[in-house]
Amino acid sequence: MGEKELNLDELEDVKFQIEKGAFKPKTLTCSKCNKKMKEAEIEVDLDGGVNIRLAGFECSKCKKRYLGLEEARKMDKALIVSRIMRNEFKMERSLSFDGDNFTFRVPKEFTYDVKKRKVEVMPLGAKQFCATIE
Repeated sequence: MGEKELNLDELEDVKFQIEKGAFKPKTLTCSKCNKKMKEAEIEVDLDGGVNIRLAGFECSKCKKRYLGLEEARKMDKALIVSRIMRNEFKMERSLSFDGDNFTFRVPKEFTYDVKKRKVEVMPLGAKQFCATIE
């Protein structure tokens, strides 16, 4: 007996609304124990000398920990900073000065499919920073 092929044109459109604060949960239930989890400050030591404290949830029974989406994004950024601090990947570029600012060019391989021209710059120290294209 053959499987029926899925035809995307036959599917109905579905509309849904995401509740405000859906990605910043106030409570969570443990997927393993099915118990309500307690809010907990989670401290994570990453390689490269990077520490981060996150607001998450912990199960009192199995000690499993969860993060909401916003806190998970913070964790992603911390992992990037940790990778930078370990010097896993680096490149050298010429630094220019235009009278007011220092500038350097970013290789096109790093900006594939970038449409926006706005950059968020986070200082990491006196001579280090992290730039993120928004």
